[in-house]
Amino acid sequence: MINLKKLLVILVIAGLFFSMSEAFGQITFGEKPQQTTKIRIDENGIAHVTHEIVGNSTNTQQIETISGKMSNLSVTDVNGNEVQYLTLEKDPIAIVLPPSNKAMVFIKYDLSDVIILKDGIWTWKWTGTEITNFYFPSGVDMIWVNDRPVYIGEKGIRQHGGAMTLEYVLDEPVISKEVTWEGKKFDVGIRTLTDVDKFAFSQPSKSITFDIPESNSLVTVIIPLELLWEPYDVNINSNKTLNTEFYNNGTHVWLGFRPDTSGTINIIGTTVVPEFPLFVPLVIGISLVIALQFRNKFSFR
Repeated sequence: MINLKKLLVILVIAGLFFSMSEAFGQITFGEKPQQTTKIRIDENGIAHVTHEIVGNSTNTQQIETISGKMSNLSVTDVNGNEVQYLTLEKDPIAIVLPPSNKAMVFIKYDLSDVIILKDGIWTWKWTGTEITNFYFPSGVDMIWVNDRPVYIGEKGIRQHGGAMTLEYVLDEPVISKEVTWEGKKFDVGIRTLTDVDKFAFSQPSKSITFDIPESNSLVTVIIPLELLWEPYDVNINSNKTLNTEFYNNGTHVWLGFRPDTSGTINIIGTTVVPEFPLFVPLVIGISLVIALQFRNKFSFR
């Protein structure tokens, strides 16, 4: 009596003659399924991958896994029961599913060598063709994608295929710099793995300046809006404009940049304390004028 595994092999080989195609020099079996890919990255840089495959297919299906050192591979249904499958040993490995009435199939595995830690920064040179959702370790509220900062809070990101360089820092230190102006204190936060020297705030020039001693450093500056208002002009050594604002929570603005050289960062705002108190009476005065004009035009009973 033929067992299920052998039957699966026969079905797949038979299906080869009906659904075989050649793409980029590689033979594929069956059709490409409808799927959602989720990747949860833990604090050790291990990527836990889940392919959620829509089942109930009358055809053989092939799922391309993500390239990397794979372990803990499992293929199950929605109830956690094992589902029969074959693997095609290529790079990356492909999973072949026979026709099935399973509503959903879950392919899970871990990748231990795709995310590299260097100088405190975790980096993944990602390449993919499927829509993929990424979730990060607890405490990672911002990441860098192709040298551009992205604030994620407690959420993840969705990548619609293609290539990207993904970077993040665990437990990133925050250097707090206190600014005192006319008896009021403001805290400017600087998130970076490098040193911050010669920090200064200038009220007349509406600017914040500081030195960084290392090139290609990830730098995030968190500025209280009450201290220095947006938009900002950010440069290094007074001649190169840097990528800037990427998040605003209503009270603080986050500026992110990665200078390719060391030197002096200069952040220039548009409004600075104590100009805000002068702005409020102006708004009140304008409002009073409008109210008086409205009252003179209409009568109320």
